Amino acid sequence: MAKAFLKKINLYVHRDEKDELLKLLQDEAIVHISEVKEELKEAFTEITEEELTEEPQLEDLLRRLENAIRFLEPYSGGKSFIDSLFEAKKPVGEEFYRATIEGVDASSLLLKVETIQDELNRIGVEESNLLAQRAFILPWVNFEGNLEEIKPTKDVNVIPGTIPSRNLGKLEDKPVAFELVNDDGKKAYLIVVYLFEEEEEAKKALYEAEFEQVEFHGYSGKPASILDSIDSRLREIEQEKQNINEMISDAAREFDKLLVLYDHFKNLLELKLADNKGIKTRNTVILEGWVRTEDYEKLKEVAGKFHTAYVEEIEPEPGEEAPVLLENKKVFEPFSSLVKLYGLPGKSDPDPTVIMAPFLSIFFALCLTDAGYGIALMLISYFMMKKYKASRGLMWMLFVGGFFTIFAGILTGGWFGDFTARANWGVLEAVRQKLMWFDPLKETMTFFALALALGFIQILFGLGVGAYKRIRDGDILGGISNEIAWIFILLGLAYKGVLAKNIASPILDMVSLYIIIIALALLVLFSGGRSKNFLIKLVKGLYNVYGGISFIGDLLSYVRLMALGLVTAGIAMAVNILTIQVFHIPILGFILAPLLFVFGHLFSIFVNVMGAFVHSLRLQYVEFFTKFYENGGKPFKPFGWEGAYTEIVSNKIKINKKEVKK
Repeated sequence: MAKAFLKKINLYVHRDEKDELLKLLQDEAIVHISEVKEELKEAFTEITEEELTEEPQLEDLLRRLENAIRFLEPYSGGKSFIDSLFEAKKPVGEEFYRATIEGVDASSLLLKVETIQDELNRIGVEESNLLAQRAFILPWVNFEGNLEEIKPTKDVNVIPGTIPSRNLGKLEDKPVAFELVNDDGKKAYLIVVYLFEEEEEAKKALYEAEFEQVEFHGYSGKPASILDSIDSRLREIEQEKQNINEMISDAAREFDKLLVLYDHFKNLLELKLADNKGIKTRNTVILEGWVRTEDYEKLKEVAGKFHTAYVEEIEPEPGEEAPVLLENKKVFEPFSSLVKLYGLPGKSDPDPTVIMAPFLSIFFALCLTDAGYGIALMLISYFMMKKYKASRGLMWMLFVGGFFTIFAGILTGGWFGDFTARANWGVLEAVRQKLMWFDPLKETMTFFALALALGFIQILFGLGVGAYKRIRDGDILGGISNEIAWIFILLGLAYKGVLAKNIASPILDMVSLYIIIIALALLVLFSGGRSKNFLIKLVKGLYNVYGGISFIGDLLSYVRLMALGLVTAGIAMAVNILTIQVFHIPILGFILAPLLFVFGHLFSIFVNVMGAFVHSLRLQYVEFFTKFYENGGKPFKPFGWEGAYTEIVSNKIKINKKEVKK
């Protein structure tokens, strides 16, 4: 359990050297720069016109770069599914990075891409309009007259329109004449003619036939000629699209440069944002922040490279909480990400990483309960760690879980389910039976008891950590009358309910009873806090006793370990049964059975690993952390260079570093 020790600092520098100092700090990535109180910034800060416009300009440039990246990504080869899953960044060499940021004009490159985008959008809009016009004109292509000539005369009204095909008969024996231009079986396209003197009766007939008038505004000439003109333009557009695709392919060759430029300007923006967190007078910039105790001398060394830079250690303000940086040994470090996912430790919280990791791994193993799956998971995780840097944290946790799963599988007889028994492999089956403690599918109550026992141990552990917190913070009575009292109550009840049946000892019976009574008395009389009103304390204490019912729900939550373990064993058994059956198919069985075995168990591993990890993690968050952990800490974020799309494949590259001589 380790939260890094931090020092609060002020960093002073003259405006003339400010930019170079910030670049060097960004390279070193050791200082968490805090936002200075708004009232202090308003009182002292003087911002130049150039500084006022830098942030918006950079934000606009980044927006344009991101749009260009999204546009070209499908044409650049893109990422594989696995790369996308683990958000793998593009590795670029130091020379390429420097050549890009120093030799490529971002504005010109963006103009090139945006011109292509605009042209593609323009053509897309025009093509959509033409296709809509084509669909509109196509049903009228058999009309041999000019569309502009379809208009009323002095005595006759002429109207183009449509009616449902089934209603054509409704126009018979009506004061309406029509020319049928087209009928697709659903809709009939007509040129309707009627005398104005019979307009009322004609309109009634058209209404009953569900006639819909069509307008040809903007069209002139014969429909066939209009259609030819549209098709001709569509062919031209296809050629233009091919030309644009060639331009896109050419621009896609610059895709990696866009990634580098985005990361460069993003980190430049971060530099400006860090700069604006401090106080700026006419001549001086004052930055406030935090640094790890072990990095304090290094910070002084960085500041010492400048004429005007000076670092001062200062005391935190009353009630101010330092940002939180979790530091654990390498084997536990990946598990810290799960703590961060829940919430960083608050001021009085310990880092729960080290005590959570073993429980999580053991619970994960109990959910899988298959040594074969454990071995396969270790191999897959090892491969993924080697191939994908971004996956290393998660894969290490699965690797450790796989290691524990091997032992869980040995104890429960899970070797790709019951395959050795199904395949009648005598020697291996004998070894499996000899190493097996119990069969989860046959001895479910043993599995049930094991899950509850592990849950009971973790709940006691959580209460113990909660008691440690209270006592460490000076609330000795609170620790004894709350968490420690509950520990003894639960231990006493566990003995009475379980162990007493197997251990016939009147002395232990009496001792356990007294322990429960004394612990309940402590809980009732002293767990109600520091209120001077004894009645209120008593009521609070009784309520705390009532709250103990929640321990039953917490304990029963661990039954999910058994349930998931049984599901894993059941699926594995089903795959084995199918494999053996398929194996007996003549000829094809020799090919299909191994495939079914491999892919069936890979599917089982994938599905059950997800369930095992999620549910084991849920037990940590809901049943364990709630016993002692409050979270609410703010993360320690050192101001440093970080790529959103790229990573520099060079040893300890310093992006901004320049020699600064005094």
